Amino acid sequence: MTGPRLLAISLSCHEPVNRALFREIGALGIPVHLVVPRRHFVGGRWRDTPDFPPENYDLTLLDLTGTNQRTHSMKGLQAVADAFGPTHIYCDSDPASMMVRQAKRVAPNARLWSLTAENMPQSLSGDLKKALETRQPAGIASALVKAWLRSSARRKVDRVLTLSADGTALIEAMGLTATQVPLGFDPRLFQPLPDVRDAVRAELGLTRPTIAYFGRQTPEKGIHLLIDALDRIRDRDWQLLIDDFIGTSTYAAQLWAQIERLGLRDRVIVFESKHEDMVRYMNAADIVVLPSLSTPKWKEQYGRVIQEVMACSRTMVGSRSGAIPEVMGGQGHLFDEGDVEGLAALLADLLDKSDFADPTARAHALANLSVNRQAEIMAELLRREI
Repeated sequence: MTGPRLLAISLSCHEPVNRALFREIGALGIPVHLVVPRRHFVGGRWRDTPDFPPENYDLTLLDLTGTNQRTHSMKGLQAVADAFGPTHIYCDSDPASMMVRQAKRVAPNARLWSLTAENMPQSLSGDLKKALETRQPAGIASALVKAWLRSSARRKVDRVLTLSADGTALIEAMGLTATQVPLGFDPRLFQPLPDVRDAVRAELGLTRPTIAYFGRQTPEKGIHLLIDALDRIRDRDWQLLIDDFIGTSTYAAQLWAQIERLGLRDRVIVFESKHEDMVRYMNAADIVVLPSLSTPKWKEQYGRVIQEVMACSRTMVGSRSGAIPEVMGGQGHLFDEGDVEGLAALLADLLDKSDFADPTARAHALANLSVNRQAEIMAELLRREI
């Protein structure tokens, strides 16, 4: 009996930092061929894939069609599949996507796996209602395509990898097989780095206990609540470290206006970074806050920053939105979403204690949330299905 052979099709691996999973699956003795777009449409423009040598896997770059993640496809994928002969294909695209349909077409006898971050029920009626409310004609067509893709996934996808208990329940309710995995971090990258911490703090002028936010700047991420909470503890000694958001969106402009209105400008340090360099700033921070807010259409799907911060042994604080408590796994500190007073009190208490290293959280992240653990789960399933 021959062993499993995994053909992986990944949009996220446009960024080399996201390829560690396939390095670890390959290290477990499973042949892996990774297909990545030569260029990817990210942030409203096409970006070339950085040159980065593969490790424990083979790599092919193919041209990507389209700018919508639900309707992308890869030119030349059939030739790659024919040459490699996979027993399994893994797409890190949602099951309701054209990429998944293409994957099934190029290797119909291979078992097809997909990945989803979805954790809230979806329906055609709900998507159409949203399109009508926002008066976006294109949204109606998008809702119809999404419903068609969702229906076809039931016939084509053999397993969906999910990121939360809610996501697992959602996929199983669709009649599909689900397996929950961590969206693993790379422990080679995310770890305590005392010398780097000192250097970055000196570089940025971080001289006080540092509270940080890392991630997207959108209203549902609740950054405005963090700023309000910090205003309530302005008598404490702190600085706020945050990704560069100045002028990038309407919400970002609102955040900046909020900071200016509250007179907190001199306490805010702004930086820019690629994902693979975020470990430097995570090490420089003392407390990292993810203050996400659930909406009728969204709740936190995973919170990748959580595991990376814990792996760096820094203090993690998160709201009880969606998957945040699940990913934190009893580590760090939680507060009720939207509770500004509760967040302010929690931060004040942590600042008063002034003990920000969290080796227990790091141990939890290494044991449960790394790419090594994700690779172990996937490798076991791959071997079981042969």
